[in-house]
Amino acid sequence: MDNVYVLDNQDLVEKIKRIKNAGADKLHIVADFDKTLTKFLINGRQIPSVISLIREGGYLTNDYPRKAYALYDKYHPVELDDTISIKDKNEKMLEWWRTHEKLLVESGMNKSVIDDIIKKYPDILRVGADEFFNLLHRHKIPLLIFSSGVGNIIEGYIKKDYDNIHILSNTFNFDKKGYATGYKEDIIHVFNKSETAIKNEKYLKAIFGRRNIILLGDSLGDLGMVKGIKYDTLISIGFLNEEIDKKLSIYMKNFDVVITNDGDMGYANKLIEELV
Repeated sequence: MDNVYVLDNQDLVEKIKRIKNAGADKLHIVADFDKTLTKFLINGRQIPSVISLIREGGYLTNDYPRKAYALYDKYHPVELDDTISIKDKNEKMLEWWRTHEKLLVESGMNKSVIDDIIKKYPDILRVGADEFFNLLHRHKIPLLIFSSGVGNIIEGYIKKDYDNIHILSNTFNFDKKGYATGYKEDIIHVFNKSETAIKNEKYLKAIFGRRNIILLGDSLGDLGMVKGIKYDTLISIGFLNEEIDKKLSIYMKNFDVVITNDGDMGYANKLIEELV
């Protein structure tokens, strides 16, 4: 595969050997959703975030886009500011997400918005993603999917009700008329993913005794998804979707495997088949 890069092949081989020897019942998978399990581009154009699609789609009240942009302008610089501590960023991101959750509810967020987005963008999952889900389900390997976006969208794209998949995201409750009343669980944002995972009892029960992990992400920050989770061996796979010449070196130093050019799930599927 011309778009697959490995800095230390010997180390990767040793990790694969250890996980294989331990067996599939000692393995679980942790994956980001946006730009990891989903494509980065469709027809040469970057796929917008779900929130962008909601904001630009004219689904909600006329004043929703203006208010949502005002929140973005206020909080996004905080997210990017390296001089602000993670603790302070965490507090501000939580404030942003809570305010936006309330705004979505007040602006008429409803089930038909979710359904329409899935209908308009039916092919956002990476090629081989369905095989990935089926493979893990067949071998009873837990998969934790992280997203600070809208969990109902993820559920819609996965299509099947897999009992081994755990989605930690901002998933709406809806009333009898189909309108959102708020999120089901605590808010997940870009800086509290690992904190949320180690508090989720259902997920912790599913991975009990599974001390080996395959992690999939598209940013260096995604490596933090396993922070607080005890493990013996970790294989990390990074999807490098843009600025490849600029970022390849640092990605290769941090991820065991780097997949460029908006690649498919072929490598991940082949790896799992080898391990089980």
